[in-house]
Amino acid sequence: MTTTAAVPVGDRREHVRGALLACPQLHGLTPAALDALAGAASVRHYAAGDALFRTGETCESMFVLLRGAVVARTGSPDGDVVDVGVATAGQAFGYFEVLRPSPRAEDAVALRDATVLVLPAAVALRALRTSPDTLFALLGDLVRIVRQQNRAVVERVFHPVTRRVATLLLELEHRDDHIDLGGPQVLLAQRLGVARQTLNTALRSLAARGLLVVHPGGRTLTVDRAALVAYTTGASSDPV
Repeated sequence: MTTTAAVPVGDRREHVRGALLACPQLHGLTPAALDALAGAASVRHYAAGDALFRTGETCESMFVLLRGAVVARTGSPDGDVVDVGVATAGQAFGYFEVLRPSPRAEDAVALRDATVLVLPAAVALRALRTSPDTLFALLGDLVRIVRQQNRAVVERVFHPVTRRVATLLLELEHRDDHIDLGGPQVLLAQRLGVARQTLNTALRSLAARGLLVVHPGGRTLTVDRAALVAYTTGASSDPV
């Protein structure tokens, strides 16, 4: 496991300011709030699989992701886990308990090696209280998250797993129709709340339809995005 000790930002202040200004959830920070956050920020590095925080821990900070990907994860007493959201580079996360001080409601785990800005909770809360536009930006992000979770509930009830997998693949980062899952397929299964074997069956079904190719190792895919869109929207004549 890599060290997660905070590293003072020091003379990297302008780089930090740029990252804060570019973060969509922190849009509208006042100059004073921006200076306060940049001055208090530190940088931490996490290896894939490291936890940034765990359920039940005291909230000491919020984060802006500079590099990598971080998943919000919840679990059952039996050890089953479900991934409920993913932060990608440029996004803020871990701010729920800053806005309403309380213990962490979920885990945050690095899907792959990650670098984050750490913003102390007390400083962040003071900055947000003086930046109404930023509070509205965070409110908009909360609405987005609630809608995603509502959609996930509907999909689990009404949509077959193959269609849910196809929808999620369209949401993942891609380059020239190539998707890097960023880790083993079990991570994708956790995001969908299904067993690894169920996911594998769905991927084979989509591959049989010619919608994707699973490369050796199972961590990278080549997808036909247009065909996936047609499949998920019902425009395809192929049976669900």
